[in-house]
Amino acid sequence: MLVCLAFTLWMFPWPLLAGPELNPPAVRPVVQVGIMRFPEYSYQNEQGQAVGVMVDLTRLLLERAGYRSDIRILPSARIWRGLEDGEVHLWPGIVNKPGLDDLTLLTERDLTQVAINLYYLPGQPKPILPEVLVGKRLILITNYTYVKSLLERLQDPALAMSFDSSMSHVGALEMLLRGRGDFLLNYRAQVDPLVASMGLEPLPHIELAEHPMRYVLSRQSGFAEQLKTDLDRAYDELAAEGVELDVQKRLQLLHEGATLEKEPE
Repeated sequence: MLVCLAFTLWMFPWPLLAGPELNPPAVRPVVQVGIMRFPEYSYQNEQGQAVGVMVDLTRLLLERAGYRSDIRILPSARIWRGLEDGEVHLWPGIVNKPGLDDLTLLTERDLTQVAINLYYLPGQPKPILPEVLVGKRLILITNYTYVKSLLERLQDPALAMSFDSSMSHVGALEMLLRGRGDFLLNYRAQVDPLVASMGLEPLPHIELAEHPMRYVLSRQSGFAEQLKTDLDRAYDELAAEGVELDVQKRLQLLHEGATLEKEPE
């Protein structure tokens, strides 16, 4: 009998000794992440690596979901193209660009609430909308779509507004401070840190819109549905453990000197 067993193992060693390896676990793809530059939230360090509180949160959630990631700081135009053709799998933001709805999925969990403000110079009376906008000059950021419904209201021919744009948030802020525009439309998370870094008092503003930030997933990646499920699960698991997952609150905690959870190795 031992001779028969030895002969069987010699003739058919793989199925008997290594059968489980015939169906190894599927290797999950590396998630290609594109994030726009936001001071403190997402930027490049001196080594060219993506860092910031949004980068850390995204990496934390992807690792809990079981994915490796390649996170890059990219201009908005490259992110739009990447979501359309599948080169960018994931972007934390708001779907507000025409044509992206059919090409993307949204996760179910909010990362924060994004405020879009109308800034004006100190000393000016608080604007009464929309009358005060008639004939005024509005400064925008190039390639930023903000919120479609908001832009449509501002572009109403009855307001007769003129529009100027800047390639950078610093440039847009300087345009306002130098009187090259009457108002600046921009995200609070962009303007407030810049104003503080310049040693200025917070600029007066009116909040025009607030929208939830979520992960926008490209359907062209081939695994968007599974990634959505895994990210929502990871979010719920971390939330149940008491992890703060609102990115603005995480930044506030860091400013207060708090130690956030240690990310998985």
